[in-house]
Amino acid sequence: MSAAWDWAEPIRQKHFGEPLAGRYPLERIEGDEAYWALHEVELRRHFPPEVFFNLRALSGEDGKRARARLAASAGGQRLADFWVARDGERLAAMFAGHQKDAETYRMWHTIVHPDYRRRGLYGEIVQRVLAYTRELGFDYVVSEHAPSNNAVLIAKLKVGFRVVAMDIDAAEGPSLNLRYFHNEAHLRAYEFRCGLARLDERLVGAGFGAMPLLLEQLQRGPAAEARAPEAPPPAHGPAE
Repeated sequence: MSAAWDWAEPIRQKHFGEPLAGRYPLERIEGDEAYWALHEVELRRHFPPEVFFNLRALSGEDGKRARARLAASAGGQRLADFWVARDGERLAAMFAGHQKDAETYRMWHTIVHPDYRRRGLYGEIVQRVLAYTRELGFDYVVSEHAPSNNAVLIAKLKVGFRVVAMDIDAAEGPSLNLRYFHNEAHLRAYEFRCGLARLDERLVGAGFGAMPLLLEQLQRGPAAEARAPEAPPPAHGPAE
């Protein structure tokens, strides 16, 4: 990482300096090439084969030059983390994440060796990443998962991640997009959009566009209209 991220090193050590589950030392890997090379050697054989497409390769040299120019124009090097947890010489887990923008950190890849599952490693990794990104100042942590990956989806939802989108990517196929809200006000805005009828002063103050019209309609409407409708009667009569 560039010197611009030196301020983050004490925070990184605070959250990842201790062994995972008090037993498996964490080692930070420099760069994605070394991380994925280790993954292919140590863990690939334990998981079913998957098909992806390298869209960057399809864009050719012109696309490569365009990406380089855009990255240089953005300025600075985005934060990226690559970690492995070891049990002596054995690899127990790997996880990686990176900054997407000034507000968002992406949990990109987390994998636990089959021999080390059901020991709480995945849950602890998630909690450490959440604490780390909260202290760094990110508003959101995001991740994408196969819709069929129930185990991971349930684990993420249990700790407070929310479903925000369903995506079909040309490279990786369908994915369910999750987001964790470090900012409580942002979470309330999300919940309001999902139908939770709770519009507090902070949301009103941050509202724009048709917010004045919405407030006018709420003030003008009769109180009776604000009450929730009664539940419809059962279709087949009362239950026995």
